[in-house]
Amino acid sequence: MKHVPEEIIMEILSRLAVKFLCRFKCVSKAWCNLMSTPHFVKLQLNQSVKSNRLTYVMYDCFEFPRRLELDYDSLLSGHQVKLLAKESSFGLTNGGCAFLEFYFGKTRVLGSCNGLFCCTSAPPKSIALVNPSTRETKTILSQHGHQIEPLSVAGFGYDALHDDYKVVRIDCGIRTVGVYSLKNGAWSCIGDFPHHIIGDSVHLNGVIHWITCYGSETALSITALDLTKQEFSRFPTVSRADLVPVQLYAMGGNLCVGCYRRGQELCEFWVMEIYGKVESWKRIGLSLKCRSMPSVLDLPRSEEALIVTEGRLFIYNHRKESLKEVNIAQIPKGYDRLWLNSVFPYQDNLVAL
Repeated sequence: MKHVPEEIIMEILSRLAVKFLCRFKCVSKAWCNLMSTPHFVKLQLNQSVKSNRLTYVMYDCFEFPRRLELDYDSLLSGHQVKLLAKESSFGLTNGGCAFLEFYFGKTRVLGSCNGLFCCTSAPPKSIALVNPSTRETKTILSQHGHQIEPLSVAGFGYDALHDDYKVVRIDCGIRTVGVYSLKNGAWSCIGDFPHHIIGDSVHLNGVIHWITCYGSETALSITALDLTKQEFSRFPTVSRADLVPVQLYAMGGNLCVGCYRRGQELCEFWVMEIYGKVESWKRIGLSLKCRSMPSVLDLPRSEEALIVTEGRLFIYNHRKESLKEVNIAQIPKGYDRLWLNSVFPYQDNLVAL
């Protein structure tokens, strides 16, 4: 391999699965150093996305951290989907059982980004970042004892300009906003957050969004935090007397809000076609009868989105505005279909924690 240019070696290695790359780091110190460089990590992640090395993970809220895996190719092909029950890939590196030691109550995945998960305990006393591909975990905040300040973990996303993953949390008592930088390995305070959050956050193009209610205001709005500038902005959500905005999503590369019709178990969806323009909210041809808000995830390199609600899977086509249910072969033993409501994607990656 002495006469093979390093660029060619990198190109070949970047096309391999992470489980093999982790072994190949032992081949030589040069290979280990090469595969640890930011350039190679980015190259491998891009190849992972191109080759559809993508896994969707469904969680039964009573059985975390067991998971059910969905194959991306099966979803797109329309074939019958098998849910593979697996033990947690949230590994035992970087300090043995450090990730699990504070999870005596329920554990919750806050979000995923480029193959990394951000997880919290409930009640939220600890926050951890997890890479299921490398089985690494990193506790970024941990509180012990009974008399502690409750935490609200508000978002997780990627700052492309600085090539940095960031976690946003809010100190509930004093309403200050803290941002954790994975690159710097530290928290910083960026200001106040004097309003109430409704639903979970959504990360879109380096910006974290929430549905929020300000003080005595009756109208709901969307508050956005730009992770690069670390600045807040705000604009109105869908405003109709018969609708209650409950949850934000990213759909077709646009911001989307899921709303309930008042007095009904009917969820409908509105998309903001021009970001930040209130007049561009448009209702799309998708509505679901469900008791809890579904999970909605864009399927990369396609015009479709995956929708999960009460153990049922749907594929929604943005362009055709069509909805079809995905046939599930069998729910593995020990899982309750009705509680399968959460789904997160992750790509094979070498991002270090």
